[in-house]
Amino acid sequence: MSQYNYKSKVLISAALLFILFGGIIYFVQRASEREFKTKALVEYLEQATDCVNSYIIDYTTHAQQLEGDSLSSDNSWPDSETLGRFLSYLPSKLRFTIINLKGDVYFDNFAQGGIHENHLSRVELQQANLNGTGTSKRYSETLREDFYYFAKQYRDQGYYIRVAIPYHIDYVNYFRSNHFFLLLIVGIFSLALLAVVFFTDQFSRSVRKLHDFVAKAQAGEEYESVTFPKSEIGELGEQLKKIFKMLEESKSRYEIEREKLIQHFASSDAGISFFSAESKFIYANSHFIQNLNTLVDTPTFIIDERILDYPELYQVKTLLADQEAHPGAAPRSTRYIIDKDGSHIEVRAQFFPDNSFEIVLTNVTKKENDRRLKHEMTNSIAHELRTPVTCARGYLETILNQPLPEERQHYFVERAYNQMIRLSQLISDVSMITKLEEAGDLYALQELTPHSVVEEVRAALELKLQEAHMTICNRIPEQTTVQANHSLLYAIFANLTENSIRYAGNGSTIEIEQTMEDDSYCYFTFADNGPGISDTESLKKIFDRFYRIDAGRSREMGGSGLGLSIVKNAIRFHGGEISAKNRPTGGLEFFFSLAKSVRPSTPPQG
Repeated sequence: MSQYNYKSKVLISAALLFILFGGIIYFVQRASEREFKTKALVEYLEQATDCVNSYIIDYTTHAQQLEGDSLSSDNSWPDSETLGRFLSYLPSKLRFTIINLKGDVYFDNFAQGGIHENHLSRVELQQANLNGTGTSKRYSETLREDFYYFAKQYRDQGYYIRVAIPYHIDYVNYFRSNHFFLLLIVGIFSLALLAVVFFTDQFSRSVRKLHDFVAKAQAGEEYESVTFPKSEIGELGEQLKKIFKMLEESKSRYEIEREKLIQHFASSDAGISFFSAESKFIYANSHFIQNLNTLVDTPTFIIDERILDYPELYQVKTLLADQEAHPGAAPRSTRYIIDKDGSHIEVRAQFFPDNSFEIVLTNVTKKENDRRLKHEMTNSIAHELRTPVTCARGYLETILNQPLPEERQHYFVERAYNQMIRLSQLISDVSMITKLEEAGDLYALQELTPHSVVEEVRAALELKLQEAHMTICNRIPEQTTVQANHSLLYAIFANLTENSIRYAGNGSTIEIEQTMEDDSYCYFTFADNGPGISDTESLKKIFDRFYRIDAGRSREMGGSGLGLSIVKNAIRFHGGEISAKNRPTGGLEFFFSLAKSVRPSTPPQG
């Protein structure tokens, strides 16, 4: 209804404007007419006073000729009866009062019995005393009626003559001569209003068309069929239609390019984040969160502008302050590397022309570690296989070549059997890693809940946990699901748990929880409150194949040295990343992510 409101507002505004204009003209004309008629009334009353004065002069002159008396003598001044007879020839509505120069009333044709009040204080007499004539409008206490007074001084004759007329204005009759003028104003107003209605209706039709176009465009409906009238507004509407079409096409291209960029950032190995010119957070991919948690001491899973307060990003904040203090003169980028718990994280900040900026965190040790792992793989496998084979061979040769008591033979057979078990586990772990790297598509995926897999691990390792007096706190929500392979997901939590059993120490607690999730990933932490890894070099190598912090103790406890490497490769198989660092409160903490439904396009490496 907005188009009708617009038309109504225009008509109401025009009507009010014309009414105001007509009212002003009417009242100005009425005031002018009133002033004109008041002036005519004053002239009429002055003529009446002059007529009375002429009569008095003629009467006294005639009396002096007859009697030889002065003008002021009583026998030469017309008496009240004589004046009354003369005034009867004048209009009966006129009130005549003759007042001497001292203010005493000599004669008043309306007052019976005379007036004894001094009249020098009257406004009209004061004006007449100064200017010769005077006027006033007031209520007469003598006659109980409103009068219009006119007084004129005749100083040579020694008196004032005042004329008064009842002051009752009949505005209808008084201004009857204005009717034609008023009718003319009303006629002009009516014609102008009709013109406004016509042109407003034409304009409203164009506005309604624009309104229909905007409504359909905003609702996503078809708007090409909207036609505009042939007018300037119609031409504007056609131009708007073309512009809106171009905007739609640009928006579509923008959305496609934006989606490409987001997919590129999501698949990038570098951690990328974007901030506005006001340092407000815009976007960060999963690798940024992963690398940031590797870089800082306090776990961080909510990314916003507060991350700029971390000491590790001090140079970025300094660059930002320089940009604000010296726009256009300060450097537009910075790049530096931080060594943190065995990982080398490259920090890069780059400002864009609109003063928005990006922060990129890249783990530059990854490729080097991968190359080193591949180079050492063959030697490590040969070395690890040689040890159990040599031990088992020695035990069996002893049994075959030397006569031994049955109890001793049983001891050597049991030792050889343990070496075969260790060899079998080693071969199984190597096989799993090889299969992950070279035939990952053989692992079937299904919807799994990490919470239930952790409970399976807890049940399977219950005896070992009891022997070590350790407990598991499973804080992963039961409703969390990921698309994963069951055996690999089980291997992730089982190997991490066995690693904590070996190294965390008796009475330790394992805490497993989901920290956050987004549209593509779920993020987890696995931590214990053991002694952690004090050696920085060892912390760098814990995901290396066959690496053991305490090689002798690990072999004694049956470790193959491939557990954390399997964890790393299994997580990469599921599209995630893993990192580890010492907790500030003590213990070792792993950060890892699992893709909800994305299967890696290439086999994980390293």
